[in-house]
Amino acid sequence: MNRLSLSRFLIMFGIAPSIDPSERQNSAYRWVILALVTLSGFFVMGFPTTGLSAMFSEIAAELGLDLIEIGVIWGIGTGMGIFTSLLGGAFIDAFGTRRTLVTFCLATGVFGALRGVSFDFFSLFIFSFLFGMVQPILPMNFVKLNREWFASRQLGLASGVMSAGFATGLMLGSRLSATVLSPLLGGWRAVLICLGLCAIVMAVIWALLHPPAERQKGPAPRRLNIREVLGNLRHVARFRELWVIALAVFGVLGLMRGLVGYVPTYLREIGWGSVEADSAITVFFFCSLVAVVPISHISDRLGNRRLVMAFGTSMMTLGTLLMFLVGDNFWGVMLAMALAGFTFDSFMALKGASITEVDGLQIALVGSALGFGGMLQNIGSTITPPLGNTLSTTALNTPFLLWAASGVFATLMLLSYRKRKRHLPR
Repeated sequence: MNRLSLSRFLIMFGIAPSIDPSERQNSAYRWVILALVTLSGFFVMGFPTTGLSAMFSEIAAELGLDLIEIGVIWGIGTGMGIFTSLLGGAFIDAFGTRRTLVTFCLATGVFGALRGVSFDFFSLFIFSFLFGMVQPILPMNFVKLNREWFASRQLGLASGVMSAGFATGLMLGSRLSATVLSPLLGGWRAVLICLGLCAIVMAVIWALLHPPAERQKGPAPRRLNIREVLGNLRHVARFRELWVIALAVFGVLGLMRGLVGYVPTYLREIGWGSVEADSAITVFFFCSLVAVVPISHISDRLGNRRLVMAFGTSMMTLGTLLMFLVGDNFWGVMLAMALAGFTFDSFMALKGASITEVDGLQIALVGSALGFGGMLQNIGSTITPPLGNTLSTTALNTPFLLWAASGVFATLMLLSYRKRKRHLPR
């Protein structure tokens, strides 16, 4: 039996082939890993995120929640991500991608499903709090996994395919959860439990199909401790290139969360119907989904991810500024949302790839670097949207100016650091 047939035989029985880490980037099995990453992005990250927001009216009616309480539930995930990103990155470095994937997919599924048995605001808050502690760690794991399995010449493409899974989940979650799944399954509780079970199934699949970690020669690794975590963070924080990327992400996530969270309410306030208002968000995510793989692949061809990212932040800024200018013009709003969404997922894909490729950063510390970037990402998505919302007392379209300024900040950050063009190995 040749090696390929043996690998297929082992996979059929749920046992992943053993592949030396040095051979992974040349192994055909990397495409299996990429498929699993993409499916995980869809079922564990994208769909549950917008699926929850789409069912808020149904949840609020049954549990008696007001708008403030809904906002607290919606924001608890990104708020917790500020703190869990740092520790999660250290976990990935210390225990490897396989253990952390299985553990956090399982925890995400359990805590996500428990939200479906909530009986009041407090119980929903507790389960959402626990869910928000573990889910934000998974994207960092996916990014490091791509770096382990794909060489730089294909890393942009792999990151784009991964982000396409996220984007598809975000788009379909907002469209199907409340209107299709909730009536089909019997309500929002069944939908949340079903999505939790999907994450648990993904944990089992990862346990079966992710190749076991190779035993390292030399002394046994030390246990993870706070001093080691802080030391790793101090080390990665010395990289100026990492700061540039992380601050750009700070600006972009503030823009995106503010725009996507505010636009439906804004459009209703200026006289749009509910269907038309929600369609603007669909346009944002659809354009992002269509463009993510081609734009990410272009970064592989150019060998300059930061230039492509700066183009993306410029488009997002332009689209957000147009929202300030076009008023209630239907096609103007659709054009603005298309421009703003066109490069979002591409930017997020290249953000992760760029962090893993920071000059001088060891692969063993990639998780810590991703955690550092995730911290600033979650700070931006936590503080910038409400800051923009406070400006709506001046005029309903004024928040778009702040979020456009956040995009300008991200663009300037990316252009402030010049790095020699990399010629990616073929």
